[in-house]
Amino acid sequence: MDKEKDIIKKSYERLEKEAEPKEIERKFLINSLPENLEQYPKKEIIQGYIIITKDGTEVRLRKKGEKYFETIKTGKGKTRTESEIEITEEQFNKLWPETKEKRVEKTRYEIPYKYKNDKEANIELDLYHGDLNGLLSAEVEFESEDSSVEFDPPEWFDKEVTYDKNYKNQNLALHGIPKEKNAKKGEIKEILDIPRYELENGIEKLKDAIEEKLEKEEGSIIVEIAGGSASGKTTAVAHKIKKAFSDSSLIFSMDDYYMGKKFMETEDKKGNTLNWDQPEALNLELLQKHLMQLKKGESIQKPIYDMKLSESIETEELKPKKIIILEGLFALNDLIKNEGDIKVFVDIGTHGRIIRRLLRDIERTNQKPADILNYFSEIVEPMHEKYIEQSKKNADMIIVNEYSPGIEAQKSGLHEIQLKFKADIDQEKLRKIGAEKLSSTQQIDNYYNPSDRNLIETEEILRIREEAGHRTLTYKGPKIESKFRKKPKFEFEIDKKTEERFLSIYGDKIKTIKKDRTIYELNRIIFSIDVVSKIEDDKEIELGNFVEIRSTNEETEESQIEKIISDLGLKTKEGIKESYFEM
Repeated sequence: MDKEKDIIKKSYERLEKEAEPKEIERKFLINSLPENLEQYPKKEIIQGYIIITKDGTEVRLRKKGEKYFETIKTGKGKTRTESEIEITEEQFNKLWPETKEKRVEKTRYEIPYKYKNDKEANIELDLYHGDLNGLLSAEVEFESEDSSVEFDPPEWFDKEVTYDKNYKNQNLALHGIPKEKNAKKGEIKEILDIPRYELENGIEKLKDAIEEKLEKEEGSIIVEIAGGSASGKTTAVAHKIKKAFSDSSLIFSMDDYYMGKKFMETEDKKGNTLNWDQPEALNLELLQKHLMQLKKGESIQKPIYDMKLSESIETEELKPKKIIILEGLFALNDLIKNEGDIKVFVDIGTHGRIIRRLLRDIERTNQKPADILNYFSEIVEPMHEKYIEQSKKNADMIIVNEYSPGIEAQKSGLHEIQLKFKADIDQEKLRKIGAEKLSSTQQIDNYYNPSDRNLIETEEILRIREEAGHRTLTYKGPKIESKFRKKPKFEFEIDKKTEERFLSIYGDKIKTIKKDRTIYELNRIIFSIDVVSKIEDDKEIELGNFVEIRSTNEETEESQIEKIISDLGLKTKEGIKESYFEM
């Protein structure tokens, strides 16, 4: 380590002597992408910072395409001092560990641009990946201060951030996307010219692509199928392709290439803490070797991974077939992408992956739903943004397998029957019919919309209720046809920390409903008398007094509910099916 620090010091001194003013540039955010982006030359860039001083001086390593550079920059704002030298791959690899947790990944497009009086400029458009996924910016370098002032930005440029230190690459590497841009992260649309298909059409297009490849290739072809957790890459896509091509195809999962619990523990002792949702937890080098062997027609000894033991327990011989289907989170990882003849990304939004994973894992693993949500928010989603989402750019096609609430919400296993009335029933009436008061409480219901869909349009609801110091997350699917308000539902208690983590990845609050609720029971049916208001623009607006009758007991018959309605002096036909949220 001392030797490497000495190299850094000498490099710094050398660069400092050679440095001369030569960089005048302006930096802008982007509001939309230029047309036909793929016609312009591009290069993949990874860069990391060895030194960042308080005055903004930086020593940077950069790999641009297949070349390696070491750069020193000093100064602030539009005009900075810069000196850059090309280094060898060996020198780069030796210094690269010094940049840990101070790195930036991006795709850079070089775009020629003409403005006033046919003046020319070269725009460097950067599409960031990893932790900075979703951020778009452009830099323009000028020969003089005058030309930088005369520059007329194209319409697709947004605000200038030349003097905003938060958007300097060194600060992006250290601190991530500034908060104001973070809010727009989910709004970035597809930026690469990759065809997208809905599930059924996508399966047919994939079959056609495989058949076309088979006609041209004599040996085996490899189909790589990647996608986020609960996207359906296995059941919705891989298995359907296997079924279509029957005995001429085989599926194998990347999951068998996990390094295992002992490896993870050893790495942790070294100070390299890993989780199961990052590619470093898998033996990708072995997988790459096996893919190459299969493509050559050679058999492999594939590991068999035991999920309960979290270890590979043995191997099995896997003989190649004409169609080899590899599926897994990281099937389009940069290390193995080139082994694929056809590369597919199965896409689904954050909301769908959360709800589908909750519905799946509650049944499959018997985990507590709060634990599933906590792990998803803390580990799965950040790793998805860092590793999986950015691999989408490697796909030949994108198959959209979005969550279908009308069908999939039925897996919740619980249905709520509900009907409310705008009415207020006096205590004497309740006493006479034998209603038993159970409790009185205040509920504050915050409703949320994800960044990738409008739950109002899909008739879904996601709510976090605060009541007596507790928080309950509730999800309800679309209405089921009934004379009452009937919806599939699941809910569970969460703590404050889980709530904060979840909301940091999910979306925005769209409404708050406040209720003073008194709960009663009559003939084993629960109903409440509610004083309801909504909060808009920090103002509380009264909605009125309501009686709400509800049941989640599947054995409850509609006639029982109708009798309670009658006993309360109400009429079913006057019932309100809308939720307080919809009022």
